[in-house]
This record gives sequence, structure tokens and C-alpha cells, in this order.
Amino acid sequence: MKQNRGLCEEMFRLLLMVALYYPLSVGLTFYQKWFIKFRLLLMVALYYPLSVGLTFYQKWFIKHYRLPLFIVTGHYVTKYLMALAIRSIVEFLQKNRRVRVPLREQLRWLMPIGFCASLDIGLSNWSLEYVTVSLYTMAKSSSILFIVGFSLFLKLERWHSSLGVSAFLIAVGLFLFTLQSTQLDFRGLVLVEMAALCTGFRWTISQLIMQGEECSTPVRHPLDMMIAVQPWMFIAIVPIVIVAEGPEMTLEVITSFHNEYEPALVFSLIFSGGILAFLMEFSEYLLLVNTSGITLSIVGIVKECISLLLAHQINGDRLSDINIVGLVLCVLGMTLHSITKHTRHKSAVLSSPTPSRCNSQSLSSPSSSPQSMGIGRRGTCGKINSSTSKKVVELEDRRKLLIPEQTII
Repeated sequence: MKQNRGLCEEMFRLLLMVALYYPLSVGLTFYQKWFIKFRLLLMVALYYPLSVGLTFYQKWFIKHYRLPLFIVTGHYVTKYLMALAIRSIVEFLQKNRRVRVPLREQLRWLMPIGFCASLDIGLSNWSLEYVTVSLYTMAKSSSILFIVGFSLFLKLERWHSSLGVSAFLIAVGLFLFTLQSTQLDFRGLVLVEMAALCTGFRWTISQLIMQGEECSTPVRHPLDMMIAVQPWMFIAIVPIVIVAEGPEMTLEVITSFHNEYEPALVFSLIFSGGILAFLMEFSEYLLLVNTSGITLSIVGIVKECISLLLAHQINGDRLSDINIVGLVLCVLGMTLHSITKHTRHKSAVLSSPTPSRCNSQSLSSPSSSPQSMGIGRRGTCGKINSSTSKKVVELEDRRKLLIPEQTII
């Protein structure tokens, strides 16, 4: 009797485990497929409110504070300290030391990124003293032209006619948007365009580092990238702050907000902006490591269209008919690029054969040098047809862009 009872209990436990296993397994499978498919949308949903919010926050702050570059310097310090604190916590919990980039590699790869990032952010904030959010937003969108140019030069992107048409539409749209603008300040426009040039170089090289293997110490995670780049950003911005704001940087000016002595309020506002900047930069690198610099710029243009509408409603920025035509052309160029990229990716996946074991070994060999955006890897394994191997490599590249190997916190 006891033996039968024990057998029944054992069968019941087995049935219970099976009943739990199947729904959990099926649910996890569908969840993973859904997450892989929609995580780009989730990352964009994180990026938009942070970026738009920081733009309007900075514009409001600079109206009442005379040292925009000093604000940026405070943001750099805040971002670096936050990244260090989070990395220390993660290392303690995971019992694993995260990547450290040697000084030689920092000088070769990360210092140019840091300098350009610092100029990008510093010049952008400085320009908000002279131009409206609308003009700043559209002028900064020209960064996609610089990103396309640098991507073609570094062979991160292959030339095709639709890419040229997209860039042309965006360029003409930007020209029309700034044409006959009653709120145009030439000095502010030059600052924005210089920032856009730095943006193009910054994100192209960042993509090369985070998705490729040029750096001997791979930096795949946004947190590691931020920690490695922030010191160089700080070094680059300090001389600019001294030259541009040094003569008027007294203790009274630093601690005054809206011409009143408010040191606690000033530093709390700088710290709050630094938190926003940290979250936005983290989301930018997260998008970059999963997509490309051009896609990040396209996402930014959508964000900037939202900023334009908000600037019109909140700040009363004026848009003429020709400015609106320019905006429409920019959106058309952005849409064409997105459709073309999706079509090329889909056709490449459908036309590519299943990689053989031989090809897989070739792709994963130490001699390979993977790069993003369809640049092939080198590797041999017997006699492989070149066109077939090329398609297999492109499929593998795009698969890794969709499912990157970095570990997210």
C-alpha cells in the first residue's frame, strides 16, 4: 500500500514538472523571439525621451545661466563617476573584472572619439545660446551626411544609388530649412555644423571599435565605452572652457542662477542634467552596437522632428513654408534610407545559403576581421565559391548585428 502511494506521489511530481516545463519553455521561446524582434524599438523608445528632454532642459538652463561649456564639463564628470560606480557594483556582484583598455589603444582609438565627442557636445550646447531649438535641430541633422562620408571612406558602408539619393534629399532639405530663416544666427549655425562634423567622425569610429576588431581590447558594452571615452572628453573640453568662458568664470558667476546667488540650485541642476546625459549616451551606444552610425543618425532625425514640433508648441519657434518643405525632404530622405536598408537586408538573408561547417570555421577563425555593414571577413577552408562565401559572410554579419555578443548588465 505504501509502495503504491509512493509511486503515485512520484508520478504526480513528474506530471507537475512536465506541466510546468512546457508552458514555461514555449513562453520563453516566444518571449525571446519577440524580444529580439522588438528590442530595437525598445531601445529607440528609451532614447527618444532622454534625448528630446535633454535638449529642452539644456535650452532652458542656458537661458538663465551664463556658462554653457561649464555645464557640459560638469556633465562629463557626473557621467564618469556614475559609470565608475555602476561598473564597481557590477564587478562586485559578478565577481568578474570588466575590460580595461591599455593606454596605447586608448591613444590610437579612444582619444579621437573622446575629443570629437567633447567638441560635439560642447559646440552643440554653445550654439543653443545663439539659435533656436528648431534651427539647431535641423542643422544638427546634417551629421548624417558626414557619417555617410566617413562610413564610405572607412568601408563600413557600401555605395549604392539609393544612399546617394537619401543623402541628397537630406542635404537639400537642410538647406531649405535654413534658407530665409528669420531666426538664423550665422555664428550659431557654424557652431552647429562643426558639431555635426564631429558627430559624424565620432559615431563612425565608435561603430568601428564596438562592432569590429580593430582594437586589440574589444569594447562591446556601452558602459565600458563610456568609462574609456569620458576622460578624453574632459581633457578636450577644459582648454575650450578656459578660452571661451575663463575671463568671466568667477565664483559669483558660477554660483549665480538667473542673476541670483543659488549655488545649491546650480550644482543640483548640473548634476540632474548629467544624469540625463549619462542615460542618453548609454542608450546611444546601445543603439550603435546593435545597428550602425547611419541608423543611429536616422533615428536621431526622427527624434529631431519630434523636437521641432515641441519647439513650435513650447517655445513658439516660427517655421515658414519653405522651411516646412525642407523638413518634408529630410523626412523623405530618411524614409528612403530606412526602406532601402530593410530591403537589402531582407534580400541578403533570403538569398544566402545555410553556412556549412567549413564556412563557420572560416568565419570564426582568429585571422578573421569582422566589420559591420556588410564588410566581409577573410578566411579560407578548401575551395569555396567566392559569391557564395560572400553571401554567407554578409548573413553572418547581419545576424551578429541583430544578436550581438556583448553582455548587457
